[in-house]
Amino acid sequence: MMTGLEIKEAAAHTDWESVKSLFNLTPDYIHLGAAQFIASHPKPVREAIERYRRALDADPVYFVLDHENQYSQSVRIAAARYLEMEHPDHIALTDSTTMGLGLVYTGLMMKPGQEILTTEHDHYSHQEAIRLACERAGSQHRQISLFKDLKTATEDEMVDALIREVRPTTRAVGLTWVHSSTGLKLPIKKFADALARLNNEREHIDKVLLVIDGVHGFGIETESFAEMGCDFFIAGCHKWLYGPRGTGIIAGTAEAWKHVIPVIPTFTYVMDAVTFGMPRPKEFDGRQMTPGGFHSLEHRWALKDAFDFIHSLGKQRIKDRVYELTRQVKEGLAELPHVKIHTPMDATLSAGIVAFEVDGYTTEQVVSRLKRKNIISTSSPYLKSYARFTPGLYISPDDVKRGLEAVASLGKG
Repeated sequence: MMTGLEIKEAAAHTDWESVKSLFNLTPDYIHLGAAQFIASHPKPVREAIERYRRALDADPVYFVLDHENQYSQSVRIAAARYLEMEHPDHIALTDSTTMGLGLVYTGLMMKPGQEILTTEHDHYSHQEAIRLACERAGSQHRQISLFKDLKTATEDEMVDALIREVRPTTRAVGLTWVHSSTGLKLPIKKFADALARLNNEREHIDKVLLVIDGVHGFGIETESFAEMGCDFFIAGCHKWLYGPRGTGIIAGTAEAWKHVIPVIPTFTYVMDAVTFGMPRPKEFDGRQMTPGGFHSLEHRWALKDAFDFIHSLGKQRIKDRVYELTRQVKEGLAELPHVKIHTPMDATLSAGIVAFEVDGYTTEQVVSRLKRKNIISTSSPYLKSYARFTPGLYISPDDVKRGLEAVASLGKG
């Protein structure tokens, strides 16, 4: 077992083998498909969860009463530091990306006849959260395509395709930073800038809000919340961030929080205020939008330690490492005549997901045969599904090589 000092030293020198040793992944497989699915907890996170669990088991009443608000706020502070946000209270704590999407869209103040615009490339959770919210509000949900052909798609083409479809009735635009179907990464800042120009001509209450499902960029990319320029950024923290399973966040601007109403009563200070007859807050922020109830508190509180772990490694070093491995995957697959890659080769249009097909096999067959060769891949949960490699921090160049060799063997009959 590595000591805390050894963990810090491994991070400082970016000793990736030592970093890998912090994860309790079975050595029976090469886990080339795990990072975008659900996290294996690294040692600092496991230890934090266990520390909180022991304290909760020993004194469940007073440990919660004495520490819940403090520890939850420490998570907001850590998330704000990661996103370079000035105000931690502009962050809500959730259990997942799906929960965050549901809270924002269902809480969005909309008029009958308004619409939410999204794309046909988004995940079920994003599209369904919008559909259900629009049904309740008597509003419309419209989907568009951002490109004619992904192989030739450009940033400008995608931005233009979206802006052309924004109507006077458009209340919000929902986009996914990195598509889990193909690995395409969107230029969020360019979308935000284009929408800002449209909003200059709109009344405050009718401004188009930009809502981002950011889960597959969160933990890889280095942009701050302000640099992205969106109104709401929603992500689970149990994928590329390697946070506790069942954790997530919503980050919103001060202005954006004025456009939503909480869906689930919060257990923050508002509970005490309402209980004892004090006024409810006139405006909302991330604290009021954090759902109340008793959560898996040891997991939620240990999210701070996940952010600390990522900071100890360095955001830029993590991005460089993931991009290096992803490039190796793409270049290796591109050399195989029986493989078709669906992820852009251009690093500005991709992040950590590489989607591909193998001639003569269904996607499920590819995933199954790779597993027989002790390689873990995943299939994308879409009508048109592709196999995916998603190299995380515990993957080495040699692991990628072995994964590529396994895919190559599928072309030998």
